[in-house]
Amino acid sequence: MTTKFTFTLALGCVLHFAGLAQTAELQTTITQGQLAATAAVFGIPSESFSADYDVNMYRVTYDMPYLEDTVEVSGALFVPQGFDDPCGLPIHVYMHGTIFKRTDAPSFMSIEGTFGGLMSTLGQLVLMPDYVGLGTSELMHPYVHARSESDAGYFLMKAASTLSDELGYSLNGQNFISGYSQGGHAAMALARDLATTSYGDDFPLTAAVPGSGPYDISGTQFPLTFESTTYSNPAYLAYNVIGWNSYYGTLYTELSEVFQEPYATTLPPLFDGTNDAATINTACPATLEELMQPGLVDDILGDPTHPFIVAAQDNDVYQWIPEVPVEMYYCTQDEQVFYQNALTADTWMTENGSTMHTTTNLGAYDHGQCAGFAIFGGTLWIQDQVEECATAVREPGLAEFTAFPNPASDVVTLHGLNPAATWSVRSMTGAVAKQGQGSRLDVQDLPAGMWLMVADGFAPQVLSVTH
Repeated sequence: MTTKFTFTLALGCVLHFAGLAQTAELQTTITQGQLAATAAVFGIPSESFSADYDVNMYRVTYDMPYLEDTVEVSGALFVPQGFDDPCGLPIHVYMHGTIFKRTDAPSFMSIEGTFGGLMSTLGQLVLMPDYVGLGTSELMHPYVHARSESDAGYFLMKAASTLSDELGYSLNGQNFISGYSQGGHAAMALARDLATTSYGDDFPLTAAVPGSGPYDISGTQFPLTFESTTYSNPAYLAYNVIGWNSYYGTLYTELSEVFQEPYATTLPPLFDGTNDAATINTACPATLEELMQPGLVDDILGDPTHPFIVAAQDNDVYQWIPEVPVEMYYCTQDEQVFYQNALTADTWMTENGSTMHTTTNLGAYDHGQCAGFAIFGGTLWIQDQVEECATAVREPGLAEFTAFPNPASDVVTLHGLNPAATWSVRSMTGAVAKQGQGSRLDVQDLPAGMWLMVADGFAPQVLSVTH
């Protein structure tokens, strides 16, 4: 069944600012009622989500550097209306997952674009870059290219900061990053750059929560892809090869050096920004052996100087030490982005002295099933990190309690609940898994994953269970 929502469209309002390389065009105003209905369709439990504000959604066009030039790209900007915290709004940059059609980008209000309204109504200024080659940009998209992903996010942050006076919001200096799938890779790239480069002088990283991203393309994602005779989305492989070559120019001279015919001839025209994943996957062969030139994968894996390995290493994004909280979500049955990417990142960061990162297994879910848990769980995790203004007035009756330790694998102590308080542990879809009273919670019998702790009169808390 397809459910359609009617949004209030405000057309013709385009803001241009002389001397500045950005424009903002109001696309829609989404009401609290519409947002609440959208949350219900996505199965988000009302105990954990409240649509607090109407949200204005803008398409922003802005300039960013690319290939030693400056290009114009687009992104979505979501602004909660009526937000009255005198300290201003936190920035939440959400990086979207794999798309092939330009008009499936967030600024065209795609499915992932609708998440922006759900995030923003909580009191967040939500930014969703479309990336180079998607949205209004007509270049070839350099798929999972860390530099351009990060720049798309950073320069959208700069555009949003410049637009603040004209669009009627202020910023509180907190900067959060999230994303899923390709967006997990992009989120990690942007978080790394905010933490380790001069980008952080403008927007110091507050916290990041990437989900199911190919953080280690060279050593994990690429080798594991070719351990099997098939891959769930062969279109991704073609996207990667063609997209990277459009940037580096070193992977091949003719695509027939990488792919066998007829695919070396028939696949490139499909990457014109008008075809979806299903169309391109259908045009790919059933097995990787039919797609790739014989022996090429072994040649790549056996030669650390091979152009593909060099490019892959340039796009590995996990070798940095977080100094603020970084939470990496993954699922163990992910058939598209292998969960070992998160484990590799975890091991490297830990061995190099990081104490600020965490990896959380959300359960034995495939890539599609994992998405909702990671995206929604990450949004709640970010909301828990937001520092409220000292002068802000808390909603009556919504005191806070904390669960420690969190993540947990054994026993959790609930601080802030009185001894008579009753609580429940619920799945992200609202199903009650446990109920109890008092300050002690045994989680040993709960499956690994994200859970909601709900207590009457208290704001719900996200609990990560690991085993």
